[in-house]
Amino acid sequence: MKPPRVPASPVALECTLHSTLRLGNSTVVFGQVVHAAVSEDVLVDGSPDIGLLRPLARLGGNEWSTVGEVREAARIPYRGRPTDGA
Repeated sequence: MKPPRVPASPVALECTLHSTLRLGNSTVVFGQVVHAAVSEDVLVDGSPDIGLLRPLARLGGNEWSTVGEVREAARIPYRGRPTDGA
């Protein structure tokens, strides 16, 4: 049996349940991604392009958000990160 998907979504993540955590009257669900499917329509040079994905985020209640200005910043490799004593 295949997991359910949203037909219009360019990305689908298949997850297994890791754990849940009750916070007040809400439950946070943690999962482990076991498969990711990405439409070639949103890939640029083999990577998802945020401008083509146009993600939507639920903020709470009836509030939602879209991506505004996108800025690039070089990432510090994990092994090259500064330590507390530096």
